[in-house]
Amino acid sequence: MTINVTWQGDCRFNAVTDAGFEVFIDADSKSAPCPTEILLSALGSCSATDVALYFKDNNIELKSLHNRLTYQLTESEPRLYKSVNLHFTIEAKELIESQVNKAIEKAINKYCHVCLMLQPTISISYSVEIINS
Repeated sequence: MTINVTWQGDCRFNAVTDAGFEVFIDADSKSAPCPTEILLSALGSCSATDVALYFKDNNIELKSLHNRLTYQLTESEPRLYKSVNLHFTIEAKELIESQVNKAIEKAINKYCHVCLMLQPTISISYSVEIINS
């Protein structure tokens, strides 16, 4: 498996996966997300995927799922991610808070590959807003 990253000038790059999917990256955040924003996007989408799959496997029909990430950086250079909070807003019929917490905790601690790779160095927490519809 490979990903090809090609310089596009200045601090811009084009990443292409084996399947031909392209991601544009700009370290200056002028024309595309910077690499660390893409890293957090991967964290947010990976953990949300595992939450969505938990609900699907448990025959719970989601109406909407949103994951908003907030983070703190270290004080000294290089400014690295110190902590990240995943704030899930989930809408479905008759959701039970314990079900939602179980889905998120399993995603963060067992299934999400990005969470598992980052947790040794970054504190990952979560919060949740449940919308029963």
